[in-house]
Amino acid sequence: MRIKVILKSMTIGTMALTILSCEYNVENEEIQVDGECETPVLYGETIRPLIDSNCMPCHNGDGSEPFAPNLTTYNGVAGIAGLIKDVTQSRAMPKEGSLTMAEITAIKCWVDDGAMNN
Repeated sequence: MRIKVILKSMTIGTMALTILSCEYNVENEEIQVDGECETPVLYGETIRPLIDSNCMPCHNGDGSEPFAPNLTTYNGVAGIAGLIKDVTQSRAMPKEGSLTMAEITAIKCWVDDGAMNN
């Protein structure tokens, strides 16, 4: 039982380090997203399409990317919403391509509003 707990902790730690170790090559990785969230950001209209078009190459649950969290479901996304906000604001993710500031702000607003399935 104790070994399972240790292995689970090591796996979660490795996943977090893997995600955070990916680097997006920009001059200023510490981008602060300012601006207020004037209207609610909807998961189905805004966040899910962003995930589908920017994250699915690696986070599709097929196991081809070791330790890549599965983001194919709302629960998978909501479970690490804070981490998604952090890695998109720092531009560590997505590895391929780039999000616009409007898209990064939308993710921030959605997470800050509670990462609702709306």
